[in-house]
Amino acid sequence: MKPAIKKTLAFTAAMLLAASTAAAQPFLRLPAVIGDHMVLQENTNVKLFGWADPNSTVTVSPSWGEAVTVKAGYDTAWEVELQTPAASPDPRSILFETNKKVVKRIEDVLIGQVWLCSGQSNMNWSAANGIADMKQELEGDLNPQIRLFTVTKHSTPYPQEDCNGRWEVCDARSARYFSAVGYFFGKRLAGELKQPVGLVNSSWGGTPIEVWTPAREMNREPRLVAAWKEHSKSRREWQIGSLYNAMICPLLKTAFAGVVWYQGESNKENAALYGEEFRMMIESWRRAFGRQLPFYFVQIAPHARTEGGITGALVREQQALVAATVPGTGMVVISDLVDDVTNVHPRFKKGVGERLAAWALAEVYGRHAGKYKHAAFRAAEFKRAQAIVTFDEADGGLFCNDGAIAGLELCDASMKFVPAQGMIDDRNRLVVWSKQVSRPAAVRYCFSDGAIGNLFDAAGLPVAPFRSDTDNGAAAPAKQPDEAVWHTTVRVQGDRFELRKLSLGEKFFINRVYPLSLVPARFAGFDMLVHAAVKDGVQHCRVTATGNGRIYLVARRNSVTSADLAGWKPERNAEIRYTTHDRNKPGILFIYSKQVKAGQTVTLPQTKDFAGVTLIASKIEFAK
Repeated sequence: MKPAIKKTLAFTAAMLLAASTAAAQPFLRLPAVIGDHMVLQENTNVKLFGWADPNSTVTVSPSWGEAVTVKAGYDTAWEVELQTPAASPDPRSILFETNKKVVKRIEDVLIGQVWLCSGQSNMNWSAANGIADMKQELEGDLNPQIRLFTVTKHSTPYPQEDCNGRWEVCDARSARYFSAVGYFFGKRLAGELKQPVGLVNSSWGGTPIEVWTPAREMNREPRLVAAWKEHSKSRREWQIGSLYNAMICPLLKTAFAGVVWYQGESNKENAALYGEEFRMMIESWRRAFGRQLPFYFVQIAPHARTEGGITGALVREQQALVAATVPGTGMVVISDLVDDVTNVHPRFKKGVGERLAAWALAEVYGRHAGKYKHAAFRAAEFKRAQAIVTFDEADGGLFCNDGAIAGLELCDASMKFVPAQGMIDDRNRLVVWSKQVSRPAAVRYCFSDGAIGNLFDAAGLPVAPFRSDTDNGAAAPAKQPDEAVWHTTVRVQGDRFELRKLSLGEKFFINRVYPLSLVPARFAGFDMLVHAAVKDGVQHCRVTATGNGRIYLVARRNSVTSADLAGWKPERNAEIRYTTHDRNKPGILFIYSKQVKAGQTVTLPQTKDFAGVTLIASKIEFAK
């Protein structure tokens, strides 16, 4: 045999031996997001997953409960669901082992609240980028019950199952490079809830919203794709959906309490479409995560290097439209937190994170965290030479601490705006006028890229910029104002009920694992008298009001309940949702009310709808 042939055969044999050895080597791999120091969402079914030898069995043993065994597929993938306990500062562990004797253990696992922080540079920037209040924060003691995970920047045309990153205990080293907005958001949550908080930062500076949106969703709208192609040359040749694929898809099995978002500066070129695209992104994420995730975001800050320009103002207007029309969202206004409008990255982030946290505390956790909704434009009325502007969320009045209200403009039918003066009248309305405009047709406040206003509400929150002249509906009232909620205490007699709280994550039935995923903010934290979901209606329940007001109930709205709820008035903007076994089809409920007098007793209606009728009230005194 020739030496060359011998050498070739020997090499081939060595390669075959190496391949067989490698093939025989058993393995067990976990994704990056599952590891030491992680936080798992409390009181929920969490998914743990990974990869192991084809057809092998994987046993997952949490230190707080029973082990679960599953078989890996031919593609090596496996997945289990575990029920987590209530939040606790106590460290837990999880053991993973296969029938091929491969063992992995993750330690220092905390149970608490987990939030996703995403967007572009103003979400991404940290103390290492010069954020002033974050640099100061690092000089003090940091809370080790806060855990941080940063998704390494990556872009791909195809959805990914895993990402690069690792969980870290919050300290001066790890927090130095973490999102400052995310950190301050989590710090306030951890402080007020007295629970561990896990923060996942998946953000990238300079990115437009299209790259965070699934391509399949965007491609259904040719008009949006055409606009993208028109502007994409100035966006580093990003691909639609590329960051969603690489930096969101690997997180889809993670149980999050909600999302905080700060982005928009990179969409000024097609600002008029931003609201439509933002809505699409939020709804697509919710479908992908399988639940109605609370979604709170930051209205982009004033920024202008030269006078004039309204592209940033248009983005802010579109963001306000999304906040007003997409359920489960909320927007914070930060124009007062900017000290240099020529810098697209404001140096202070503490107020931004804390305002986001105020939304979460109030709407997700039912905590009274002070006023968290900014005053917003409702309508403008033009009388003689004045524009009279009314506001929503302006309880306690509006104030200007300076000599004159800044940023006001008026125009007549010519639509040529001129500077204007204004005052707050005794009815808490903004009255605007100008000597140059005798018959005003439209009014604006801080509607330019770099304008910083000086109108505030009683809580010190800035009034959002606005204009009354718009052809896209953004300035019109987006929804009817909510009716006042009556905090009436009720006494109840009945059996087979259980007293719980109307809050996100709470189970809506005694006999179903159906957690609430959407709760109207004004009813969050109410007492809720739950019962079993049954086919033949619910048990009898007699309710007595202790004062004049309303009694509230929750029921589905369909042909079965329509006759049963006769005499009960549906509340505006009062949709409730719960997650079912089919995560793409949530259960939808509505709140109804009936006016009552003190001492009046009402028997709740009966219905054969399986969801029945559920009583809610500010306080329920329940006696079996």
